[in-house]
Amino acid sequence: MKNIKRFIHCTTILFVLQTYAQQYPVLSTTNQANTITDDNYMETGNYAKDIGNIRNQVIGNWRYQTPNLLLELKIEKRDKEFSGISATQYRFKDIIIIKYKLVKNGMVLHDNLNATIPTNSIQNQAYDINYVSDGYYYNTTYTFKGFINDYYRQVLCSYEMQKTNVNGQEKLLLNISNGNYRIYGNASMYTPSQKLFSLPLGPILLDRVP
Repeated sequence: MKNIKRFIHCTTILFVLQTYAQQYPVLSTTNQANTITDDNYMETGNYAKDIGNIRNQVIGNWRYQTPNLLLELKIEKRDKEFSGISATQYRFKDIIIIKYKLVKNGMVLHDNLNATIPTNSIQNQAYDINYVSDGYYYNTTYTFKGFINDYYRQVLCSYEMQKTNVNGQEKLLLNISNGNYRIYGNASMYTPSQKLFSLPLGPILLDRVP
């Protein structure tokens, strides 16, 4: 029975991907580094491509640790991710997806480091517990931005991040903002006496994990 379900699931994914390829062709391609200045970026059928393989700077595993907190990130890349609602309103983009493990005071609050996230799972996402943390770089400084899901507190947090170097060591500068977020949990979860986020607010520096 499990094998049948797995076959149906795989067949469905292949069908969806083939449908995108057939019905939603690439009509133009822009350099993702120029998204701020290139008007074609928002045109239907445009593919914002990581022409310089800039995402490779942040792909991999990163760690931030204090005496009471551990945050491990696993950043992966996805090519030509589809986003759209119709044949006249759609685009493609090279993106990153973020998985993480968060431990506070010895308690694991979230861990999806080894989760398998299907291709094209971020298109027109609902803002809820299933939201896949994602992002893209958007200018020539190669700053990445997007939303990271605080699964434990059920809040979507906006972030910016950028690879940097400190004393010859590779670092990831992550800045989770408390100024732009979306709450999707039950209202009873959010009281003045509780911190809104379980994820550490930025800026913080993460070390690359070999």
